Amino acid sequence: MLEVLSLIRSVKNTSAFVNGIPSEVLSLIPDHLSNEDADIVALTHVCRSWREIFISRSSLWTYLDCLNVDKTSAYIKRSNSSPLDIRLEKSNNRSYDERALYRVVPYVDRVGSLTVYGSVDVIPDLRRRFHYRSPLLRELKLDLTIGRRRAPAFPIDIFNGDLSSLRKLTLAGFVTSVPWRNLVNLTTFKLSRIPGTAGPPFVTELLDFLESAPLLSNIELNSVPASSNGPPGRVVPIPHLKRLILSSSYAHSTLLKHLSIPTGASLVLDFSFYGADPPIFDCLPPNFSELGNLSRITSVNLLLGPGAKYVRFDGPSGKLYLFGTWPDGDDSPRVTQCQTFQFLGGLDLPKVRRLAVTMCTLPPEDTIDKSSIFQILLSMNDLRILTLIKCNNLSFIRTLNPRKTDSGTVVCPNLEELILYIKKLDWFYTSELEEMALARAERYAKRSSITLVSLGEMQPKEEVLALRLYFPRVEYKVDNRSPEWDALPGEEDVSDDGSDV
Repeated sequence: MLEVLSLIRSVKNTSAFVNGIPSEVLSLIPDHLSNEDADIVALTHVCRSWREIFISRSSLWTYLDCLNVDKTSAYIKRSNSSPLDIRLEKSNNRSYDERALYRVVPYVDRVGSLTVYGSVDVIPDLRRRFHYRSPLLRELKLDLTIGRRRAPAFPIDIFNGDLSSLRKLTLAGFVTSVPWRNLVNLTTFKLSRIPGTAGPPFVTELLDFLESAPLLSNIELNSVPASSNGPPGRVVPIPHLKRLILSSSYAHSTLLKHLSIPTGASLVLDFSFYGADPPIFDCLPPNFSELGNLSRITSVNLLLGPGAKYVRFDGPSGKLYLFGTWPDGDDSPRVTQCQTFQFLGGLDLPKVRRLAVTMCTLPPEDTIDKSSIFQILLSMNDLRILTLIKCNNLSFIRTLNPRKTDSGTVVCPNLEELILYIKKLDWFYTSELEEMALARAERYAKRSSITLVSLGEMQPKEEVLALRLYFPRVEYKVDNRSPEWDALPGEEDVSDDGSDV
C-alpha cells in the first residue's frame, strides 16, 4: 500500500504544471540563486523529478569547503568529472576538517581553483595533500595573513611546482621571492604583504616573475620596492597588459623605470604620504616616453580635496590614474593644488578635449595671468568640454574671460561646453558669464554652450534664462549631489570630432 501511495504521489507531481517545463530550463534556476549550499540542497528536496535533475547537474556540486566529511564525499560523487573549487579556511572562528580534506586527495588532478585563507598552520596540509600536478588548475589564491607571527616561506612544491595551466594567482603574506617560472598562461596576478612584518620583494624578483608570465593582462601590486636592485638598463615588456595597479607608500618610479607599458593600458598609482611635500612628482618615472599610454592625453579629471588628491588622464592610447593621500595643514591645500597644476603644466596637453576639476580653489593673491590654472588652460588649445564641480567657479570663469587678462589672450578657443555644478545662483555668476561670452565673441572664439547643475536649488532665476542671449544653448538641471569622481566622463565619452557620443 505504501508503494502504491508513493507511486500515486509521484504521478501527481509529474503531472503538475511546473514539471511540464523542460529540464534544460529548470537547470537554469541555480544560476539565479546564491552560492549557499542550503539553497542548492533545497532544490533537491522539492520532488523526485527536481532531485534527479539537479543532482545530475555536476557543476552544482563542485564547491568544497571541507567542513564536513559526509558532505564532502557526497559533493565529490555528484560532481562527476567537473573541476573542483576548493576553499580552505583555518581561523579561530572556522576551520576545515582534515578528514574531509583527505577525501579530496585522490581527486587533486580535478582541482580547478584553490583558495586558502588562514594562518601559517595550513602550510603542512598544503604540502601533504596537494603535491600532485593538477592540469585543470585555473585559479590559486593563498592568503596567510591571520596572526602576528613571522610570514612563512612559500610552499613552492605544491602541485609539484607545475602551474602551467594557471590563469589567476593571488598571494598575500609571504616574504620569499615570487615562485615558479612556468606561468605561461597566467593573465591575472595580485601580490600583497603583511604590514610591518613582510617587506616588498626585490625588483629583480618581480621582473623575473613578469618575464615568466608573458600573457599577463591584469597586475595589482600592493607592495612596491623602495629601492631597486635591478640593472639600470633592464626593461621588461608587458605586451598584453590592460591594467596595472601599484599601491604603496614608496615611490613607484623604482619599478616603473624597468617596465615597458604598452599603448592602450591603464596605469593606476595609489600612494600615501605623510611628509611636507606631496609625492606627485616622485611617483612617475622621469621619462614619460617609457609609458606608452601617455603618448596622447585627451581627457583630464582632477579631484583636489582635503586629504585625497586624484588625477586621471584618459586618451585614445590608454589611461593613467593617480590616487594620492596626504594630510593638509593650514596652508598646504593651496600649496599642493598649485604644485599639482604645475605638474600638469609640465605635460604635453595640446590634444586635451575634456577637463573636469573637483574641489579646487585658487590662491586669491595670484593674478589670473600668473595663476597655474591659466597656464594649463592656455596650453589646451583643443579643449572642448570643461566641467567644474565644487570649485571656485568664479576664478575659472574669469580665467576664460580675455578681458580679465593683461594680454587679452583667448584661453581654450575651441571650448564648446561649460558645465558648472553650483550650490546656489548668485548674481555675479550670471554677470561674469555674460561678460565672458561677449569678450570671447569679440576675439572670434567659438561660441560655447553652458549647462548649470544646481545642487539643491529647485527653480532657475530670470538671470539664468537671460543667458540664452549670450550662449547658443543654456540648460538648467537639478541634482541632489555632485557626481562621483571616477564616474566623470572620460575620453571614451567623446567622439573623434569632440562632440558627445
